[in-house]
Formats: sequence, C-alpha cells, structure tokens
Amino acid sequence: MLALANPVQDYAWGAVDGLARLVGTPPTDGPEAELWVGAHPAAPSTTAGDRPLDQVVDEDPEGLLGPTVVARHGARLPYLLKVLAIGAPLSIQLHPSARQAEDGFAREEAAGLARDDPRRSYRDPRAKPEVLVALVPTWVMAGFRSGADAARALGPLTDHPAVARLRDRVADEPDARSALVHLLAAPDEERAALATAAAAADPADGPEMRWVAALAEAYPGDPTALGPALLALRRLEVGEGLFLPAGVPHMYLQGAGVELMGASDNVVRGGLTPKHVDRDELVRLLAPPGTGPVALPGEPGPDGATTTYAPGAPELALHRTALGPDPVALPALPGGPALVLVLGGTAALEVGEQVVELGRGRAALVAAGERSAARISGAGTAWWATVGPEPAG
Repeated sequence: MLALANPVQDYAWGAVDGLARLVGTPPTDGPEAELWVGAHPAAPSTTAGDRPLDQVVDEDPEGLLGPTVVARHGARLPYLLKVLAIGAPLSIQLHPSARQAEDGFAREEAAGLARDDPRRSYRDPRAKPEVLVALVPTWVMAGFRSGADAARALGPLTDHPAVARLRDRVADEPDARSALVHLLAAPDEERAALATAAAAADPADGPEMRWVAALAEAYPGDPTALGPALLALRRLEVGEGLFLPAGVPHMYLQGAGVELMGASDNVVRGGLTPKHVDRDELVRLLAPPGTGPVALPGEPGPDGATTTYAPGAPELALHRTALGPDPVALPALPGGPALVLVLGGTAALEVGEQVVELGRGRAALVAAGERSAARISGAGTAWWATVGPEPAG
C-alpha cells in the first residue's frame, strides 16, 4: 500500500477555494478545479520521498497492478480519479473511442505535432470513458434532446430568423443532432446570426435560456451557446451518477463531483472554450443515433455500506462507501489495484500491519495482491477506483 499526496489543478473554470471546501486541502484564494489521484504523467500523485506514482508503477507494474490488469491495459494504471469543483462551464466536447483515438493519434503524430502542441486533440492512443457522481446538485448537459423538445426549447428565440430556421430544421427529426451540426458547420454569416440570437436569451424564459444567456455572455460570438437548447439538460442530485460513452457531446456547467475516467487526455472540443476547437472532428466523431449518456443511480452492495457505479467500461468502476467505526473491506470484485480517497472526514486504511490515515486530500494505492486484506474505518465517505469487470467470454 502506498500513501499518496495529490495535486490540485487551478484551471480558470474551477470554483474559488472549491476543493478546499470539498476535500479539506489548504485554501488558495483562487480557482480550484480538480484534485487528481493517480499516475497520469501530466500531474501524478506522489509517494514517500516525493516520488511520482507513474515512475513507481513503471518500476514494478505487475507487483502493483497485477498480471491481469497489465495484460488487459498495459503496464500503466488505466484510470484517473478526480474531484471536480465546477465554478464555470467547461467546453462543449466529446471523447473518442479506442479505435478513433488510435487513428487520431497516428494522424497527429504523422503531421509532426508535438505532444504538448495546443492544436492537438489526440495526445495518446486511448479511449477516455468517464463517470461523474455528484457531490452537490450539479448541472450537466449531455446527449441530444428529441427534435420536438429542441424546437420547444428554442421557442423563446424564434423571433430571430436564424433560430427559426434552426427550429424548423430539427422539429420533425428524432433528435437535435442536425441542429448541433448546423451550429458547428454553418457559414460564418449564419453562425454570427445564431450567436447574436443567443446573446438575446432571457434567463427568465426557463433553465435552457438561463444557460444560453450565461454561455453567450461568457463566450460572445460563439453560436454553440445555444447548446443547452439542443442537448439534454440534467441536474444530478447528490449521489447520482452519469456515464459518458465515446462520441456523446457533453458539457459540465456547475456543481461538484467525483469523476473517474480513463487515463487519457483525448478531448475533441466544439466551442465555448479558449482551447483548441476542431468542429469538423467533433461532427465526424458523433456517436450513432440512440447512443447517449447512461444514468448510474448506483448499485448497493451486499455489505450495505458500499454503492458501485459500474458502467461496463473495462478501464474503470467507481465505488462509494459510507464509513463508520467498524472496518469495511474493499469491494471484492473486480481485481487489480484500487485508489482510495476519503471525503468529509478522516479514516484509517489498514493492510496487515500497515495503517495509512486518509483525509484532507490524502489518498492511497492498494496493490492488486493486497486487495483482500484491506480494511477501512473512520468518518466520511471512501471513494474507491478499480478497473471494470472482465469482458464475458
């Protein structure tokens, strides 16, 4: 078992002192967006002696990850555990499938783009499935509305001819896919007219227009501010989860949550960001009709304390355990290592004679061979990250 110190990312969209409030890390008086727990080389957790976890895994992958995980995912920790404090909306984006990531990475490598070039969408050849579980009520837009619902949501802006044309385009279609494609691919003059309409949104006209108005103010001139009228707007209550498969357009708007994602940097953005945008690639990668986000209410475990959010992705599964004075074992399956983070209190994680105190942003990696011996007790909630179940057959 390895005790871990974990970095805080201060992206501009983070809530001021957001992680200090959620995790107990020292306040910075500035935006705090993400706490990272894992071996991602861009910002790895560190072990005793301030050694980066990715280097520690490189030295003994089978000992820490187990031979099954190494055979399935390579000699690397395949997931990254995060806590998100969402103070401002992120970009409208999607993530590629494994095959799409391999192809896109190869293209950008062949084009001679450096790995840290801001024009890249593909920084590695891997998929990036992700699960978000709300810690506070959290607003997300993800997946398409039906065509009829998108036409209704656009209604308050249809005095603008460009929006009226957009409404007519989508009203009789199964979903709002063609309307989003139009926002991304329309000629500049049409995009400008749509952006002007978005800027006229009245927040009093309902939650869709409230978010359209906020996005238009934050990103003037970007017609994808109309996204909340085209994508399904969701408010996740505390403990509710959402899984985002490859190709599903989405945007986190406001709130906080625990996120578990494939350890990949591949993001294809369509707008509402100062970062690199590739509208054509986002359109090309849109998932087939019928593919959307998957609600994960959580599956109670046999111990009565643990809830599992398992989307079926081989890279990851997330577990939440309510802690108390009696020790609780790690989730029994699947195998491989586990990352353990405690929020809302302090807990003792025991493996044999070794005890690690978890709290205030501290975490631990329990090696594959130690899983059956690990027990935890204390206050707050433990979040466990593991790989997903092995494929059938």
